[in-house]
Amino acid sequence: MLMTILAGTLNAQIPDFTPPTPLIAALMHNDTMEAKHLLEKGADPNEGRLLGFSPVFLSVIYQNKAIFDAIVAKSAAKRVDLQERDPWGSTLLMWAAFNDKGNPEIVEELLERGLDPNATNKAGETALTWAVRRGSTAVVTALERAGASNQAVIRDAAQRSVTLLQKSGTQFVRVSGCVSCHHTFLPQMAAELARSRGLSVDEKTANMETAATIGMVKPVREELLRNPNKLPDPPVTLSYGLLSVAANHYPADEITDAMAQVIAKWQRPDGGFQSMPMRPPIEGSHFAATALSLRAMQLYGKDSGEQVRRAADWLRKAKPDTAEDAAMRLLGMSWAGAPIEELKAAVQSLLDQQRPDGGWAQLPGLETDAYATGQALVALKWSGQVSASDAAYQRGVGFLLRTQYADGSWLVRSRSFPLQPYKESGFPFGKDQWISAMGTSWASMALTLALPEQKVALDADSRLSSDVTTTGAAAGSR
Repeated sequence: MLMTILAGTLNAQIPDFTPPTPLIAALMHNDTMEAKHLLEKGADPNEGRLLGFSPVFLSVIYQNKAIFDAIVAKSAAKRVDLQERDPWGSTLLMWAAFNDKGNPEIVEELLERGLDPNATNKAGETALTWAVRRGSTAVVTALERAGASNQAVIRDAAQRSVTLLQKSGTQFVRVSGCVSCHHTFLPQMAAELARSRGLSVDEKTANMETAATIGMVKPVREELLRNPNKLPDPPVTLSYGLLSVAANHYPADEITDAMAQVIAKWQRPDGGFQSMPMRPPIEGSHFAATALSLRAMQLYGKDSGEQVRRAADWLRKAKPDTAEDAAMRLLGMSWAGAPIEELKAAVQSLLDQQRPDGGWAQLPGLETDAYATGQALVALKWSGQVSASDAAYQRGVGFLLRTQYADGSWLVRSRSFPLQPYKESGFPFGKDQWISAMGTSWASMALTLALPEQKVALDADSRLSSDVTTTGAAAGSR
């Protein structure tokens, strides 16, 4: 057995790193003195390739500015092509941005020499793609100053997320027989934002999930009005449900009216709403329950102005403890039109929780994750006090882009007791799939809000079916 393994190893294709020229040999060893000596003696900086990389590429890969300068000094006589690309279509600028130390020297030199900061390789990556994977560095700043944009990367990341969420949401309804906050309501809100930015949305899926949400409540409407405790945690579950159908332009009717009435019955004397703290983070925050209930009553409640005002007053006065509390407090205050100075204070409180990696954590002792980061960014953007171009927002976007999986998802660890058996929906991460789907929804919304809004008219085939008709309020301000 061992001999078989050894034989297979010996027959494997091992890349040949033998340097074809003395100059490339010096570059392989990052030998500045020898490389400069060879260049001074007339070595051709265009001669030879190592795995497809020319000498100038090797100098940039090693971030050796002295050798790079020496090669460039020969460019007049030897015509060194700084616009050359490697076998994968990557430019020198991309390799200069591939720089864990964040040193912008070669990046700035290449930008001054006319390299395009938005050029893409065969994978669609740009220099900024590689730079943001290393956090908020001087390289990122230099590229952005030169006009680099990550819009195409953001658009692709958001599209992959929405596609995955819609596909797994349909499967969850199929295997569980019900709708949910994690696989239906938040993904519907993400789809609405995606639609507004010109991303592709499966309208049949969106309509099916809206119909499933209404269909869940319709048979028990009368009983719900008599017994507002029948469904679990109405300030969260029913409120998210109303936000989701509003996101798909569902009109107010007797079903949404009943849902809003049930939510309203849960308001406490102090104006707030409480959530059963059994499934954090989505069910565990009185701030979330209050903000979501406030918004649900705004969208579908009748004569609910006074209840909305009291809920907003509670949010303004209460002190948040967790990232969920802080983000939901800001969302609720924004929806209620809180005074600008109070909004600014709530914004700053949330910004103060941003970590050096650009993200947020659900609790002080937990790692940074997509759920807290996406939710914080959405709250900041919807407050109207933070733009997508602001440094804090871009740092958050950078964190999300760095941590997204290729399929469009983000992994978020669950910290809830498994009160319900898991239903496999096709979303990854096993028993962490539900919170991961929620985190992916928030992250997708945060990325989508970094894209320019587009006017998108739904055609007849994209609109809701005859028994689930169109028009109605959108899920939130943009």
